[in-house]
Amino acid sequence: GGKARSLPAGSASSTVTSTRPPGRGRRCRSWPSPPSWSLGCLQFLPATHFRDPADPQRNWIPFDRSRNPVWFLLQDLPDEVGSVNVFSWISCLDLRTLAVLTNSTISSSSDPHNISFNFLIPERGTDKSPYYKLKAVLPDSNVTVASQKKIEDKLNVATPEGNLFWSFPNELSPIIIGTTQFSQKRYVYISADSIVKGKIEDLGRIDLGTYAIAAVEDCTKRIGDYVSIDVLNAVQKTAPKNLVYTEPYDKDACLLDFDVLVVEPRKLRKDLIDSIMVWFRAFSLANPRDQIRLAVTLALYDNYLKLPSNWKRADANSDILNYNGPKNVCSEGGRQLQEEGNGDEWQLYLDQKSLAVLG
Repeated sequence: GGKARSLPAGSASSTVTSTRPPGRGRRCRSWPSPPSWSLGCLQFLPATHFRDPADPQRNWIPFDRSRNPVWFLLQDLPDEVGSVNVFSWISCLDLRTLAVLTNSTISSSSDPHNISFNFLIPERGTDKSPYYKLKAVLPDSNVTVASQKKIEDKLNVATPEGNLFWSFPNELSPIIIGTTQFSQKRYVYISADSIVKGKIEDLGRIDLGTYAIAAVEDCTKRIGDYVSIDVLNAVQKTAPKNLVYTEPYDKDACLLDFDVLVVEPRKLRKDLIDSIMVWFRAFSLANPRDQIRLAVTLALYDNYLKLPSNWKRADANSDILNYNGPKNVCSEGGRQLQEEGNGDEWQLYLDQKSLAVLG
């Protein structure tokens, strides 16, 4: 890319190695939810354990319950020095992926008690079972669950901006969380279908300088692969000057990756969504998701901090991997289907008893 300031080499976390995952047993089937939930189920579950990254044997270690963790509401997130707020948006609810994201992040951290997880899930009315199920499996983690309706209430879906967001929530939610002031404090956005092997605190505490966003670049895709420089120049000449980059664009600049972002809401441009809309409307690509990724990349051109490439999903040595277990997949009509897993890494962070609760 070369169009954003890079974080110095070595400032990212090193990869946490692990032994071979336990052998896959009989494939789990979805368990029907009980007719009612009782907090009494907590008594029958083992305490949450985590893996010490410094332990070469990767043994499971129980959390220290003497620290009496405090549970925070979304509007009252911890702001003590060193705390890291993690946000994630999931369009098709699957608590297994959220549990693996949480436990893998904690397992890889050297300061797990200073990490809070904030999950935005589809509206479920008064049903609070997702929160209680996650708390049953991960009682010592700092987890909050909120409805995506809270974002909808802040962003009028009838407006062009609102319509664009609900068309591409996975790509735009990392930014919308900040522009709607849903969170007023710095946060690390992690895609819900992730296994985190790096130290999340390294991201949460980086110096953003004057930037509002830090992101990983995906250099397998470049601006010139999708649009010509002539088209970019034409848009520059006709669009409001405050909404576009005024210098020449580099056709070889990389597109942004949306799996990991660090966002400082107080520094976000008020017109960022307007800028994204200008670029989204400027051209039409065969794949709408390529179109929104290109639009966001152009709106943030030369105005973000480049995160180290080890936070890009690439191989087993990356600091973030794809969740490779079974998961729910939602159709256009909202129907949930089961997709089989294709790996064992997820089983390092979720045992069979936990699956019975979350399934």
